[in-house]
Amino acid sequence: MSEYGFGLAQGNDERQPVVLLLDTSASMGRPAGSPRIDELSRALTGWFDGVRAEPRLRARVEVCLITFDSRVRVFDPDREQLVPVEEAVTDRLFVPVDRMRPPRLEASGLTRMTEAVEIALDLGRARHRTLQEQRVQVRRPFLWVLTDGAPSDADGERMDPAALAGTAEKVRRGEERGECVLQAIGVSGADLELLRVLAPKGALMLEGLDFGQILDLLFQSSDRIGAVQAADEIHGQVADLVERQRRLRLLDERYR
Repeated sequence: MSEYGFGLAQGNDERQPVVLLLDTSASMGRPAGSPRIDELSRALTGWFDGVRAEPRLRARVEVCLITFDSRVRVFDPDREQLVPVEEAVTDRLFVPVDRMRPPRLEASGLTRMTEAVEIALDLGRARHRTLQEQRVQVRRPFLWVLTDGAPSDADGERMDPAALAGTAEKVRRGEERGECVLQAIGVSGADLELLRVLAPKGALMLEGLDFGQILDLLFQSSDRIGAVQAADEIHGQVADLVERQRRLRLLDERYR
């Protein structure tokens, strides 16, 4: 039996931790008639339902959910609500998708992305280490940032590359040590250049895709190549998969 009270899926004796970092800043409340935050909430529910429907994945994939606006919060599955990190029991934040019921998200405030990334790095590293100590096979955690903006400081000022350097260095060290792989996904006007400061080889703009498609695409990447050891190789294969998907989408639109 696992620490969650059920056996691992048959034929899979490893874990794939995934940390979702979701931008819930005020800009996600636009456009007024169909805000992106509502689209994201629906996509999360649909994505979790889809993964739960796969017996092979139900026990292997475990998720931690983080939101960032003017503050950073984590989803506490036991309380079924977003809470400040300091109020959470950190060793209970990663749960199998079978137990995850994501909250409805609301948009407000700033874009404290760097703080969220650093918290995710800490949580992912701790989870990876815990599973290794328990002699459970574990792939390096995937950290997925979904944002429509740019990082801001505590005063709401847009951060420049120099201000992002410290967080970017922590990401680089984590990837080099095999502790994580971070993908920064920009949608609807996100600042790709600043995202590339945080994730030089892992920043992508996915215009034209809805959040559900983005989550599916990221998960396909994780499921196919999560066991690859080199972070740069993972980034390259994710980029190749995204490009193939883009070309297929263009062909579909052309001949529809």
